[in-house]
Amino acid sequence: MNPIIETLTLEEKFRLLTGADNHASFAIEEKGVKQMRFHDSPFGVRMQTEDTQARQDFAQEIRSAFPNATKSPEVVSTAFPAGCALGATWDTELLEELGEALGQEFSAYGINAALGPAVNIKRHPLCGRNFEYLSEDPLLAGKLGAAYVRGVQKNQVAACPKHFTGNNQERGRFSVSSEMDERTLREIYLKPFEIIVKEAQPWSIMCAYNRINGVYASEHKQLLQEILREEWGFDGIIVSDWGAVKNRAYSLLASVELCMPYQEEAFRQLQASYEAGEIDMEVIDAALDRLLRFQERTKGAYIPKEIDFETHGEIALRAARESMTLLKNENQALPIGKGQLKRLLVVGDRAIKPFIGGDGSSRVKNPPHCTTPLEELQKLLGSDTEIDFMGDGEIGTYENEIGYMETEVSHRAKQADAVVVFLSLDFSQSSEAMDRNHMAIEPCYEYVLRASKRVSNRVIAVLNIGSAVITRQLQKYCDAILVSWLGGQEMGRAVAETLCGLNNPGGRLAETFPRRQQDVLSLENYPGDGYKTLYREGLMVGYRHFDTNQVAPEYEFGFGLSYTTFAYRNLERDGLQLRFQVENTGSMDGDEVVQVYVSAPGDSWVSHPAKELKAFRRISLKAGETKTVTITLTEEDFRYYNTALRKWTLETGVYTILIGSSSRRLPLTCQVAMASRELLTSRMSPE
Repeated sequence: MNPIIETLTLEEKFRLLTGADNHASFAIEEKGVKQMRFHDSPFGVRMQTEDTQARQDFAQEIRSAFPNATKSPEVVSTAFPAGCALGATWDTELLEELGEALGQEFSAYGINAALGPAVNIKRHPLCGRNFEYLSEDPLLAGKLGAAYVRGVQKNQVAACPKHFTGNNQERGRFSVSSEMDERTLREIYLKPFEIIVKEAQPWSIMCAYNRINGVYASEHKQLLQEILREEWGFDGIIVSDWGAVKNRAYSLLASVELCMPYQEEAFRQLQASYEAGEIDMEVIDAALDRLLRFQERTKGAYIPKEIDFETHGEIALRAARESMTLLKNENQALPIGKGQLKRLLVVGDRAIKPFIGGDGSSRVKNPPHCTTPLEELQKLLGSDTEIDFMGDGEIGTYENEIGYMETEVSHRAKQADAVVVFLSLDFSQSSEAMDRNHMAIEPCYEYVLRASKRVSNRVIAVLNIGSAVITRQLQKYCDAILVSWLGGQEMGRAVAETLCGLNNPGGRLAETFPRRQQDVLSLENYPGDGYKTLYREGLMVGYRHFDTNQVAPEYEFGFGLSYTTFAYRNLERDGLQLRFQVENTGSMDGDEVVQVYVSAPGDSWVSHPAKELKAFRRISLKAGETKTVTITLTEEDFRYYNTALRKWTLETGVYTILIGSSSRRLPLTCQVAMASRELLTSRMSPE
């Protein structure tokens, strides 16, 4: 027990268990307890600074380079790509490097914990906060999240994975109960957090607003104490989401050390429960001991340092490049190299005012600069290519008659050698606190694509989006589709480089793009009755549903094209070690994301998804190069959560291992027999 605790009065102890203001804890400097600060966002620092005239002048200068910025006296911070883009990279090494850069900026601003990563599962595509989350798959979200945490904490500041757990919709998020069976909870919604805790040892975790099976996340002793601490070995602090605590004493009993932000009633609740004997000094002191250990662990926040914005900008650029996801490329529409075009028509305001992040607590308002696609295209194509630009004011159906608009687009597209249309949803469609109502692209963009396709054989769509959309109606009107996601401050440059062939797109979908909104099984059980949402789909989230129930998606999980091609060959298995070759069979250097899935035995006594992702690796290959890839699975990759035994269990049988480039493109397969070490049924285990 930390000796400081013995010097504290009961009142001081109660004060330390809740925030002092919106972002900081109480400090008792004379007794060695320092103020600890907790700030968003997972993609850049959100912290206000003094609103001096000099600061206002600087903020105006920043906003002139960052069209999305709103007036706000916030510190300057690198705007890294949002979670939707980071998930598309499938690159753990990049996420660790990006996390380290983020940690340096949080540390430099005296912040003890970065409130991220956000690793909730993309249960359904209408969740307004999906743009913050990494994937619909728990393994991918967990592995990327663990890398991010390792990077941040290299700077002696904490990462704070969130929101633990079941926060999969914004509608009713403050009180709705996520109702699910224990196997679904374990295998889908807890798994990312379990991976992060076991592989990266985060020093803090944020509990969610919502209830899980009727109990508020901030008071859920089974989840916070029994599973998170006792089973997984988490030894950090639990921070409440802002305003998530309903009763401070109950949340303390569930082992929430810090209630954020300041709540006047928290002191009274603790005092009343202590006097009633509901909480005792042992519980109070144990929480304070963990808080003081957190203070020691995050001592980097108290050491002044400078920020290398130039280096961090390069990391943001690399992340944006790696996230570029090519969904369609016919008739050699892309890339468009320098000297190929005399005239290019660019349509849509996202070419000059890109959405680089979503709205809400993760929105980074004051990056050092922001590149725009149109300006970067002009730089790369040079004076030999004339660029004609049509903004939303010219194509918007609110301002223009559709017939006139289509005529104008057709006229200008006919004069161009290629057309690039930047499509997006309304900015509110990627936002905390509200969910989307649909997955459709704004109709005016369909009109633009249709009018362009009538007169041009090179129409390219760039989707500046934060979550899956329906592209069915767009397919026949464009030759290429590139997803730029919400790619941070360097997205404009990354988009231009990808369109021009200087960056070979290597992003892969971390979420399924359905053909129709109604094809998503979980939407049958959304948003609930206002009190609870039933997760009746169970394990059948994302590609698990599409592949198991044989529903064809528009673009499957893990999918993404390249300007080159890859071939998989010569699979060898030695126990659970897999060795195979991947060859770049094209003429351009590129990245491939190798994906390994496992299918359960066909005669299994338990229902399973058709296949589940168990390993992945992003590799770089020069044109014509072949690399041998070695991936070793473990027995844990074949287990499921047995609700009768209440533990992870291996079932005896023959499992199929599938290897390839997406959940539906798996050219290499092999089988392995696994034997359970315990008697699960009356069936005898094989010798």
